[in-house]
Amino acid sequence: MLSKRLIIGLISLCLMIRCTGGNERCGASIRGACPPAWSQWGDTCYQKLKEKLPWAEAKQDCIKMGSVLVMPQSQEESKFLQNNMHSRFWINCSDLHVEGTWVCQDGTTDVEYRNWREGEPNNGGGREDCAAAGKSGWNDVQCEDLSPVICQRPAPQLHF
Repeated sequence: MLSKRLIIGLISLCLMIRCTGGNERCGASIRGACPPAWSQWGDTCYQKLKEKLPWAEAKQDCIKMGSVLVMPQSQEESKFLQNNMHSRFWINCSDLHVEGTWVCQDGTTDVEYRNWREGEPNNGGGREDCAAAGKSGWNDVQCEDLSPVICQRPAPQLHF
């Protein structure tokens, strides 16, 4: 019975095999599904939190879950998140360190993609240092505002 379970488990995983050159050296990687309560798009798992939080608390809650605050890297990814998670949400983008210098990261590297609404970021009232994504684009808002939270982490992969 154990072998039947193993076969069913392997069938449910995506197996990608690639061979290189004429020496038939092959490598394989298995990409599994995201953990329960997480949704997958591409090579990333996403989870929305139940409560709205201030930006800094949102970042910390994602880190506690072994993930980072979401940082969309394309219009397609943004649409997926808005259609499947929240229409408006915090993103891992701020100018807290240097006013007007927006740092947007996916947890490890800076992200070049930007989708600011027309006229944004505008630092309204001199206190808008954190970014939120919405259907019409990104907006800089006060970091203390309460907004929905989406965390992201890489989809699990096993290489052999």
